[in-house]
Amino acid sequence: MRASDDDREQIATLLRQAQQEGRLTLNEFDERIAEAYRARTYSELAPLISDLPDETGKAAGTGTSSRGSTSDSTPGRTAVGIMSYTERAGHWRVPPRFATFAFWGGGSIDLREAYLDADEVEIRCYAIMGGIEVIVPPGTRIEDRCAAIMGGVEREVRGAASQSEIKVLITGFAFCGGVSIYSKEPGERAD
Repeated sequence: MRASDDDREQIATLLRQAQQEGRLTLNEFDERIAEAYRARTYSELAPLISDLPDETGKAAGTGTSSRGSTSDSTPGRTAVGIMSYTERAGHWRVPPRFATFAFWGGGSIDLREAYLDADEVEIRCYAIMGGIEVIVPPGTRIEDRCAAIMGGVEREVRGAASQSEIKVLITGFAFCGGVSIYSKEPGERAD
């Protein structure tokens, strides 16, 4: 069966997690991530993670295929746009730490209808020659610790932040790119 972009992205997420945990060297990670984005079928994707645990700690190579295995109750930890666009929006779970990376691409992290796993979440934004937008509901408490080098960080959040029990910490950097943080009502167009 042919793999979709979502299938390749799920494999890439597991590979990034394994590299961060020290299960893969940087060279192994580079080789496997390149193969993941070249893969056209499930049979090409499966061997890339067969020796790694999945997000639950179980062996990723066992059980059913990854197709359709992501649900709203399973929090993702990353969103990546490399020469492409990545988006998290609607009803999705946000773990206490979530990272997004845009390289020659873009991304949108929309928290307006998201389920946050903690009262304080950290969104790590890395924009290199690309752009990332973080959309929050009005009144959300924002702490912005993003840095920019030959780029910019914009912040336009409406509402009384002192009333909100939820705090969103934005960290990371923009290099020749940008990070935009703004608020919109749920249902309001994000453009």
